[in-house]
Amino acid sequence: MNTYKNISLKNYHTFHIDELAEQLVIFHQEKELMDYFSTHDMGKKKFLVIGEGSNLLFTKAFDGIIFKIENKGIEILDNIGDHIWVKVAAGESWDDLVSWAVENGYGGIENLSLIPGTVGAAPVQNIGAYGVEFKDVFNSLEAIEIDNGEKRSFYLQEMNFDYRYSAFKGEWKNKFLISSVVIKLHKYPKLDLHYGHLKQVAQEISGKSYPDIADIRKAVIQIRNSKLPNTDEIGNAGSFFKNPIINKKTYEELLLRFPHLVSYPLENGDYKLAAAWLIEQAGFKGFSQGQAATHEQHALIIINKGNAGGEEIKQLSKNIQEGVFEKFRVQLEPEVLIF
Repeated sequence: MNTYKNISLKNYHTFHIDELAEQLVIFHQEKELMDYFSTHDMGKKKFLVIGEGSNLLFTKAFDGIIFKIENKGIEILDNIGDHIWVKVAAGESWDDLVSWAVENGYGGIENLSLIPGTVGAAPVQNIGAYGVEFKDVFNSLEAIEIDNGEKRSFYLQEMNFDYRYSAFKGEWKNKFLISSVVIKLHKYPKLDLHYGHLKQVAQEISGKSYPDIADIRKAVIQIRNSKLPNTDEIGNAGSFFKNPIINKKTYEELLLRFPHLVSYPLENGDYKLAAAWLIEQAGFKGFSQGQAATHEQHALIIINKGNAGGEEIKQLSKNIQEGVFEKFRVQLEPEVLIF
């Protein structure tokens, strides 16, 4: 375990805003978590748990403790029938896990390639891309209770997964730190190629009519790299806003006004709108405001052009929300956590 005081957060989140944290505590082992929280009374102390900082925007100094989990390990627990159960330490890079699964021929998360962040953050956010969500492979997780340092297991039925949501954003927020996750993968993968032009790109890359999971991973990486800026080169947090979900009546009214509306029907009868399309139509694609801007290739990405402050980026996001609402009467909700 390492502890730092009054440390810059510039290298601990992907927007690279140079704000200070009162204290940063980095854990390398699960036991360190248990020992720390069994001996430290958090009381009403302000704190924040981070992984790779890929979903955060700091607008001022953080006057509390930031906990960062960097434990490592991938372990096969069970290998039964068509499935394999894998336990993964929360501090592992998510994309490193996807790479490991694909290299070993285990399917289920290849569509989630190149998503930034740690494994521990995946269930909190219920990460998703190209028609697949984390909940589709989730089995269970272990977490350390902040009040007493005790370990507890959580299972699928307890998680209340929804679009970019889990119980760790609701009733269990700030009560537990996730230390490991168990996922269930397919030994005989069932491919999901229905989203966008993923199938076409995978076929072009592989030269095969029926791509495999390695081809899908390559296709997802190619698509993402063509649209999304590298966080090491350009500060950003990926998709800044969630794709809004509206009911059928609102969808039909919008479609009358905007025949080219980009949307995806959901099983419950609602519709998910493409936030990037809404933002672009509102005139914000490639739009700059001081040192903050939307990316020229993807309107859903707000970038730090070099020296933007957190407030500058936050203000641009508010202007985008206002512009989209004025044109479409649809409210965009940030996916990024703003502090």
